[in-house]
Amino acid sequence: MNRINAHPDIELSVIAPSSKSVTIGSGVHETEAGADFKIIRLPEYKTWYGKPFFKGFKKALKDEKADAVVIGWPYFLAFIFQPLLLLSVKRQGIRLISKEIPFTVPAFNESLKDFSARCAESQKSEAIFKNIWVFRFHKLLRKYLYTFVFNQAVLYIEKGVSIIHSYGLPLKAIKVTYNSPDTDDIFATIDEVKKKYPDLQYEPFRILHVGRLVKWKNVHLLIEAIDALKDKYPAAKLVVIGKGEEEQALKQQVEEAHLQNHVEFLGAIYEGEEQSVQMLKAQVYVLAGMGGLSINEAMAHGLPVICSIADGTEQHLVKEGVNGFYFKDNDLPSLIEAIDKLFQANHQQLGAAALDTIKSSVNIQTVSSNYIDAFLQKGH
Repeated sequence: MNRINAHPDIELSVIAPSSKSVTIGSGVHETEAGADFKIIRLPEYKTWYGKPFFKGFKKALKDEKADAVVIGWPYFLAFIFQPLLLLSVKRQGIRLISKEIPFTVPAFNESLKDFSARCAESQKSEAIFKNIWVFRFHKLLRKYLYTFVFNQAVLYIEKGVSIIHSYGLPLKAIKVTYNSPDTDDIFATIDEVKKKYPDLQYEPFRILHVGRLVKWKNVHLLIEAIDALKDKYPAAKLVVIGKGEEEQALKQQVEEAHLQNHVEFLGAIYEGEEQSVQMLKAQVYVLAGMGGLSINEAMAHGLPVICSIADGTEQHLVKEGVNGFYFKDNDLPSLIEAIDKLFQANHQQLGAAALDTIKSSVNIQTVSSNYIDAFLQKGH
């Protein structure tokens, strides 16, 4: 966001909850450190339709003289269920730009069966998968939004274009931005770590996982894979960075399987030198469940990646046999096979290809540039 805000034709302000938001999962790290843009803290309240929104939202738009608003689920529901808000925004000529997570959105003509088939198992506890009428209602809401409310949409994966277009938004109004952490900052940190620890080397058969310890990250599956591989690879070790509600259950799983010498929990390390040290010591990064930006971070450290259905970003980053491997969602034998395959491959060649993907394709410069292009266009 700092890079976008630095553009001479853009002034960026962010509206954020004044206290912990119900839309933020437990264990998610939030920080304002280093923010060079304005952050407006507003209290959230529960609307009559059951979703959160911001008190003082209209006043904030007026005070900031907003030209455009980028908004995502569930906040954009206010423009359906609070028609006076929509009327006020439209009268001021403010462009409304949708920012959705496309892999959680069905296409308008997609059946529940087909949508379910392309989603991860961990997603299927949500109400939209259990009730056909809820599924259809969600699609009708989006049909209204993309036909009558939104002027534009920004997405981080290419497959989302056809999904959003199916609801009525013109293709020219949809921009794929991709997604990236601050790769320049990561590269600078790596340089500092290498200067500070000149003898730092990767450890063979060392697997790294970074993320909240929640069920849909499938860390339990990764522990089972280590258990299956430890006889073939006695030096195999899984290093887990993160905290969360599943931490004790996962530690108990390790203890019961007698894997204390093969699995290490390091707790929460959010960024900086300490995380870079752990990534540079690893041979491979494995994301066993859903996630996203940790793939970018690992590849920026020259790590090959093993993953399944993450959040869609993997489709533009991980190339089978080039810079990593895929396994079938929630499938232990497939995960074991992928790790075994990588342990036997030229991991340095795979890692070099991973780093090249970040440097040449998806990084902070390319993503910021895409957002700037979207914000400066007129929409429809």
